[in-house]
Amino acid sequence: MSQATIIIADDQPLIRDGLAAILGMEDEYKVVARTGDGLSTMEQVELHRPQLVLMDIHMPKLDGLEATKRIKAEYPDTKVLILTTFEDEQYIMEAIRYGASGYLVKGVETQTIISTVQDCLDGRMTYPLSIQKRLVQALQSSEQREKPKAEESGAGIPSAADRQHDDKPHSLTVQERNIVRELKKGKSNQAIASELFLTTGTVKNYLSVIYKKLNVAGRSEAIAYLHKHDL
Repeated sequence: MSQATIIIADDQPLIRDGLAAILGMEDEYKVVARTGDGLSTMEQVELHRPQLVLMDIHMPKLDGLEATKRIKAEYPDTKVLILTTFEDEQYIMEAIRYGASGYLVKGVETQTIISTVQDCLDGRMTYPLSIQKRLVQALQSSEQREKPKAEESGAGIPSAADRQHDDKPHSLTVQERNIVRELKKGKSNQAIASELFLTTGTVKNYLSVIYKKLNVAGRSEAIAYLHKHDL
């Protein structure tokens, strides 16, 4: 069985060594490098082309968010799991924007680290429950801030007929696309929550934002729209 290759990037040796020890106990993972700053992380990614980077945010020479941005631009197949002590939606939004696949708060239990790493490798977006609500609120606040700008520019709310002919791509986040994929399959909120390891309430909040972005009135119209435009 092939092992998933992982780089651990953190400016604290104790954190690097601890994570390496935890992952080293699992046969499925192989830590190929440990780095203490963003620039050396970039060098090791180029050398090893790992499947996953555990990335601290605050590091010398190059911070983790900028390193994530560069890694995803140059090596899109490498997944990045943000590792930090900060539960701040600003960092979360930036991490998502730059292509991070998850966000792991330091200090969680060993099993949570393992399961989060595996979720990330399996392609599932992973964010702590304590953060998910604030993430949705931040997305909704962003939508509300953009709405007045659209109204000032003369862009009115489209009618149902206009929506049916709207072929423009929509700026959905990665997690929103994950939910859209399951929604298109006709899954219920509970089934989507189970598939993506979210709460049903979180899925409802995401759907509310998705409906606004797609300019649809509800679930059935959204599903019809997704199939028609093959989103």
